[in-house]
Amino acid sequence: MGFDRAFSDEPLEKALWALADDGDPSAALELIAATDDPVHREHAVAILGGGGALRVEVLREVAAQQAYRPERWLLLGASLAAAAWSVREDNHAKPVVTERLVQEQQALVAEARSALRQAAALSRDDPVPWSELSGAVVCAPLHRTEAADTFKRACILAPDLYGAHTRHLTGLTRRWYGSQDKVIAFARTRTEQRPDGHPLHALVALAHIEGYVDGLLRGTVVGRFWRAWRYFADSTVRRETDAAAERLLAGYDDFVDHPWTMSAHQAFAALYHQAGEPDRAKVHLELGGERAAVWPWRYFGEPEELFAAARTASGL
Repeated sequence: MGFDRAFSDEPLEKALWALADDGDPSAALELIAATDDPVHREHAVAILGGGGALRVEVLREVAAQQAYRPERWLLLGASLAAAAWSVREDNHAKPVVTERLVQEQQALVAEARSALRQAAALSRDDPVPWSELSGAVVCAPLHRTEAADTFKRACILAPDLYGAHTRHLTGLTRRWYGSQDKVIAFARTRTEQRPDGHPLHALVALAHIEGYVDGLLRGTVVGRFWRAWRYFADSTVRRETDAAAERLLAGYDDFVDHPWTMSAHQAFAALYHQAGEPDRAKVHLELGGERAAVWPWRYFGEPEELFAAARTASGL
């Protein structure tokens, strides 16, 4: 399982590798506890959860030792959520997903739910446990509206969280019993009033990537390739994605320090790379940093390899 590395934050980088490589969560926990801003806290927890997925046993022990500390439950819950998604992603190409793998994922989600609800109970003003939970429960909800309910809880506490919005968008897709119409409507509604440069403009790119991927998952081989070619050739899709890309670029200076800005630009870079538009991808690759985000590149293969190929195709 790869880590999302589309960020430039030395303390976060050190905390990630201390956790993932050495199994030492102290720097990660200190960083989470010291980060009050919800936007930066959500980003840090999302990044560290990827490393923590490799150290779940350690994090279980740490949480149990000081059960009154919300950051311990938060990191454990985010790590369990990342581990649950990796079970699915690492096995999505197999012709038969065994009952054992399904049970493994469901058990991880159940434990993540418990840990994140404990974090939320200990820190009632923190939206990040709800943001993490909104993504975790998509693949194994207790009831039909659980993902939507947890997303709403996150937004009540902090309306602009990038991770919460992108997770909820994924849960609206056809493969999770939603529809592409719901995905597009959500992206349009949630970006309409955002200022230029806000990373949430990437919701439009991510929504259309979901539409493109949806076409690749249905029908015959010939039908899948025909739908994939046709999707980005649609003039309405292109006008909408180009307009959203321009809005993200227009306010870049105002959001250059936003922790999700690099990921947002990489969403457009991935879209334009898949659409065969390297010139349009180039500016987003330049602003998206020199290291790959996991999503949405992982939809199409190994993120680092695809990211490197996109940079090469764009002349970088």
